[in-house]
Amino acid sequence: MKDKKVRWLTGVLLALAAVGAACGGNDDDGAGDTSAPAPEATAAAEPEEAASPEPAPGIEDTPETEEPVFEPAPTEEPAPDIPLTATWRGVTADAITIGVTYLDFDQLVELGFSPTTWGDQELMIQALADDINERGGINGRQLEVITDKYSPIGATEAEAACLRVTEDNEVFAVLFGFLGPAEVANTCIVGTQETILVGGTITPDRLAEARAPWVNERATRSISTSALFTLLEAEGMLDGGSIAVIADASAAPQLEEVAGLLRDRGIEPVLEIATSAQVSDLIAQNQEWAALSERIRAAGADTLLLVGNASAGIENAALNGLEVDIWATDASGLGSNIGNNVNPESARGVITVNAMTGAQIFETDPRFKECLDAFNARHPDIEVKHPDTLEEGEPLWYNGLSAHCRFFQLFELLATAAGPNLTHETFAEAIANIGEFSIAGQPYASLGPDKLSSNDSFQLLEQDPDRGARGELVPIGPLRDATP
Repeated sequence: MKDKKVRWLTGVLLALAAVGAACGGNDDDGAGDTSAPAPEATAAAEPEEAASPEPAPGIEDTPETEEPVFEPAPTEEPAPDIPLTATWRGVTADAITIGVTYLDFDQLVELGFSPTTWGDQELMIQALADDINERGGINGRQLEVITDKYSPIGATEAEAACLRVTEDNEVFAVLFGFLGPAEVANTCIVGTQETILVGGTITPDRLAEARAPWVNERATRSISTSALFTLLEAEGMLDGGSIAVIADASAAPQLEEVAGLLRDRGIEPVLEIATSAQVSDLIAQNQEWAALSERIRAAGADTLLLVGNASAGIENAALNGLEVDIWATDASGLGSNIGNNVNPESARGVITVNAMTGAQIFETDPRFKECLDAFNARHPDIEVKHPDTLEEGEPLWYNGLSAHCRFFQLFELLATAAGPNLTHETFAEAIANIGEFSIAGQPYASLGPDKLSSNDSFQLLEQDPDRGARGELVPIGPLRDATP
């Protein structure tokens, strides 16, 4: 039972790292960008997109000195002579009722799996809703919010929260959804309850059950890995390397796809292996990696590409004396979220790709500042500190506010673009036609008929163990637009 509990909570923490760290990590299953489901119908998974070495796929050739420009998507104001009426469940002539689910951080702290909370998420959620309403609402309708928190252990409480929000309160849409082991309950929202979801982790299997529009703010592993290769290629770091591709057990289904992205650039991996040891079984991991390290050495690899959770690969490369560079497809387990089993020094120089760092967002992002100003205006007695200046045990107000900010901004853009006749059909049309826009932490973002995850903003990052308590990710390249 203890190992099972550890695996559950490890999944929660990895999901939290992806959501809270840099505005948009990647979906662990690597399958988020798929076609938008129409109401009462299922949707197919995204067709695989081949990447070409020249020019870099979808990455604009912007000068390194160019600063990202944040611009909300253009939306049309409703015609003044169109009367507002009730158009869908949760939409009346005067109001749009939405649900916002959030994780019970008090329980995570109590169980010892998080050093602190995200602050009072209820205050953040209501402040963001009040800000929209004071600016006139969405096409003249006020936003009414139903909140519900859920336990991080398993999906039981998440499924109950789904029913409370969607069935008992009949909301038009749900924001944030469920994380970690509770992710399976997202299909309760978009499937059984036929309710729009802005959040969660989209996979082909889950999307096939969707009977309502579904988008999120994250990038898939496929997109982020392609961006990693493109940015490495731009720096001349893909030339002449001997790369071993190693996937952890959770990422094994993506091994072939990731290796294929390398081949698309003319690079044949010297080794492709998926490990089988679970992330919670350190003894089995170490035993497996002892043998694997000899195979890596014999293959002549000078670079490890770690797919999925990078902790075991980072630590065991050091323990077994592998003299290799390390690249990681997933940033969620790096930075301050590096595994407790990893010596921070072992991770020095590990390179990954992600969107803006918390420091960049806090210091330079005008769209996040909109949310920060909205919160500060309503709660001047609460200081939302710079994420790099927090002392041990202080609540992570920034993490919570930046995450909720993205979901509210994404929903506001889409619901506004859907127009005064707000229905599932018009919301799906907005997803298909919204094009490029900016939300907090994502100066480059887009949605479309075959793209359901918004983040297109990527930069190379390097693990620096000398920063923070256990290390931080430091940008080593410009932020680029990875719009397909």
